[in-house]
Amino acid sequence: MSLLRSLFDPDVLMSGVAMVRDIPRALQLKPVDGNRFFTEEKRHEYRQRIESVTLQSARQWGTMNVDQMLHHLNLACGGSLGFYDLPDESNLATRTVGKWVIVDWLPEQPVGLRIPKGFKIPHSKRFEFAYEKTQLLKIVETAWHARSDAAWKPHPLFGRMTPREWGKLLQMHLDYHLRQFAA
Repeated sequence: MSLLRSLFDPDVLMSGVAMVRDIPRALQLKPVDGNRFFTEEKRHEYRQRIESVTLQSARQWGTMNVDQMLHHLNLACGGSLGFYDLPDESNLATRTVGKWVIVDWLPEQPVGLRIPKGFKIPHSKRFEFAYEKTQLLKIVETAWHARSDAAWKPHPLFGRMTPREWGKLLQMHLDYHLRQFAA
């Protein structure tokens, strides 16, 4: 898909609106330190929060069910660690401006992002809850140990990232979806 055509994709446009809408809030929040992901404190926090998610966890916003959310996080967090084979959806705009806005500048994930497409879950698709939860715990543990550039494959949208950038993105994404289910 050409760069110009991809910029006019409805999901890209809606994601742009979500990011712009979040600017006032982003200016008020404390920046996220990507290196904190690799602390024992964060390792313990995410393990506890993931373990607290149950089949009965009530969705606070959005449309995903709890099993879909876990699978979505597995794809998003595990794809660049070799757990899944996700397509490269990046282009010059996502590897530069998109990465700068979402990874480097924003302090939390905006509500309404619809990219990358490889992380999207069809509404009718369901997953085995216990497997997805165990898989996410395994992926987060693997990510916590992945402290070198060589440990990470390129992100499907943002391309090559440093462990610090991965740490920030993982904190933002995990926090967003765990809060979505009150964890």
